[in-house]
Amino acid sequence: MQGCSKNESPQKPENNGAKTPSVLPVATALVEARTIERSVEATGTLAARDEVIVSSELAGTVLKINADLGDSVKAGDALAILDQREAQLNLDQAAAAHQSAARSLDRERARREEAVASFKRYDELFRKGMVSASQFDSATAGRDIAEAQLHEAEAREQEASARLGLAKKRLSDTVVRSPISGEVSSRFVSTGEAVKEKSQMFTVVSTGALKFRGTVAESAVPVLRPGQPVLITVEAFKDRTFKGTLKRISPALDAQTRTLEIEAEVPNPGLVLKPGFFAKGVILIKKEEGVPFVPEEALYSFVGINKVFVINGDTVKELAVTRGMKDGRMIEVAGAPIKDGDTVAASNLQNLYDGAGITVQGKK
Repeated sequence: MQGCSKNESPQKPENNGAKTPSVLPVATALVEARTIERSVEATGTLAARDEVIVSSELAGTVLKINADLGDSVKAGDALAILDQREAQLNLDQAAAAHQSAARSLDRERARREEAVASFKRYDELFRKGMVSASQFDSATAGRDIAEAQLHEAEAREQEASARLGLAKKRLSDTVVRSPISGEVSSRFVSTGEAVKEKSQMFTVVSTGALKFRGTVAESAVPVLRPGQPVLITVEAFKDRTFKGTLKRISPALDAQTRTLEIEAEVPNPGLVLKPGFFAKGVILIKKEEGVPFVPEEALYSFVGINKVFVINGDTVKELAVTRGMKDGRMIEVAGAPIKDGDTVAASNLQNLYDGAGITVQGKK
């Protein structure tokens, strides 16, 4: 908003014979120093921090559905259960086979111990010349055979143990569990439905904290740093601001839009924010104190040039300024030696010029 709506630049009056007032009446206002937060605006979308498509590990028939659209779940919760009869039978069979292999292994261990003990006795007797060489060879062979049979029994027991572990896993896989805590955003199956191996059954999204993925202008690149605060607003909750933290900054600009992608983490108290919301973000860059502000009616703008007129006794001093951020009806002015408490003209700006004589009508 311009402080003067006229499209004429103020000119110093010339003496052309017309009657020109020696002084101009003006209202005044005070320069006010404020503490401000420098910020960068971003636009983007909220997304789930984690999103997982939960699939069935096995083919089977859906026996029970435990979760549906919108349900909150914790990591490890059972979302669905498949028919477990075949998996249970396979587990029982594997457990029986493992028990048999374990008993066989115990027997072979006992036989090996007996064969080793027999070999030691014959070895001692053979050294004393009390048994023949053929008897000693027979004891040695018995020990070696027992050793080999023990190794075979150990291998069978390991194989049976592996089959038992696989059967336990297959039974466990009939329970489809959520790998993360969050909310169910999709359900693709129903009770009684036959599903194939790796069939998609649910989508679970983590909503305890969300990601804000947005873009900022190229000019903001030098001032962005991870860890800066981000204030998020969404259309669904116009009266609320959600605080987040800048986490990631893209290393490259989009060549077509000349924008940079950023990502912030946004806590979601009460789970009111939803993935997919359009959002606006304000990235807080730094805090500055003592920044001069003037009322908007004290700022004169003409063809891109901004000026203020500082009261200097009975005259004004014209200063070119740079227009900054707006705070209510106050506008930041920079680039000129203006300080807190200075008095500036707040009316009749279109007729003022550097050194113009003035009379003060009142203060604002």
